[in-house]
Amino acid sequence: MKDAILLFTLAFITAGAAVAEDTQFRIPTDAKAIYTVIERSGTGRIRTIVTKREGPSGTSYSKRQYDCDQNTWKYLGTGDTMEAMGASKPEKSMTPALAGSIASFVGGVACRN
Repeated sequence: MKDAILLFTLAFITAGAAVAEDTQFRIPTDAKAIYTVIERSGTGRIRTIVTKREGPSGTSYSKRQYDCDQNTWKYLGTGDTMEAMGASKPEKSMTPALAGSIASFVGGVACRN
């Protein structure tokens, strides 16, 4: 199963299509939720993505920063509303985006050309 998730992640990351705002996607490890790209910025190595997650527990927003070359990430903000996300404090350090994790799938969208 881990191999299948890893292959899916790699295929997702290397797909050549650009990602537009309002693009919806699903994550196998969070199957009951729908993610929507609100904003995506950056070029090259450092990318930023804002996503909306809608699932059984409600709606939440996250702003993440990715180092696409190092496969690391951190939250710049998170909350139940865009305002709460903007008011939250960013994490200080980057952490690895582990294969199959939500962070790795969102990173695949953020780092896609």
